[in-house]
Amino acid sequence: MKNLQYSKILKENWEIIALLTGLAIVIALIISLVQPFQYAASTKILIIQKQEQNLDAYTATKSAERIGKNLADIIFTSSFYNEVIESNSNITNRFPLDARERRKIWKKNIEANVIPESGILEIDVYDTDRNFATQLVRTISYVLVDKGSEYHGGGSGVEIKIVDDVLLSKYPMRPNIILNLVLALVIGLLFGSYAVILSESRKLNKVQNWMHDYDTEIYSPEYNLGNYEASLALQAKSIGFDINNQKENAKNSVRDTRIVTMHDHLR
Repeated sequence: MKNLQYSKILKENWEIIALLTGLAIVIALIISLVQPFQYAASTKILIIQKQEQNLDAYTATKSAERIGKNLADIIFTSSFYNEVIESNSNITNRFPLDARERRKIWKKNIEANVIPESGILEIDVYDTDRNFATQLVRTISYVLVDKGSEYHGGGSGVEIKIVDDVLLSKYPMRPNIILNLVLALVIGLLFGSYAVILSESRKLNKVQNWMHDYDTEIYSPEYNLGNYEASLALQAKSIGFDINNQKENAKNSVRDTRIVTMHDHLR
């Protein structure tokens, strides 16, 4: 593929690239629109590692961050789910009875992340019902504050507080249509460019193979060089491949062969 002129190929085949890119965008849009639109309800919880005489502020912060990561993992366990259900029975009706399916939906609709270099745990809940998303995130934060000591093991040395009230999105956050369309645009451009370059590369290989198959013929003095050049040019048309060097080599090869033949005849 080193003989291909990539910019020329992309410019001459821009219609194909545009078609594939448009197709990718349409597919991404259809997939995004058929999915249920979900709102996001989020809150923040602060984990405080109480400082002792032999504990500096940095160590206390890192300890709180580690506890926050542990609590973020605990949220997705069956034990924590049961605590949430016991605290608010209305949540039970929104999740299936099958444990495997329930855990799958629970993990899909809930996100828990610790802000780096801090002891703040951010919790996001997604649902098609804005009120239910708000209710669920509040219940989760309540269970963490009320019964978090059963999970972090820090006892009275660790304090958990809700530092941010529930923030509910005005518009659906899932699916992210803009992000999906941008990704589709990038993927479409990359795939379209790769497809046209691969196609032209295969054409170039056919031309080179064709040239190789006829190498023995061009060394014959009786071979019509004009026909060879015309056929070769036809095969290489519309490909970013410069055959001038190949034509010159063919001429030199025929000329040298004829000189050697005449020399042998004179001898």
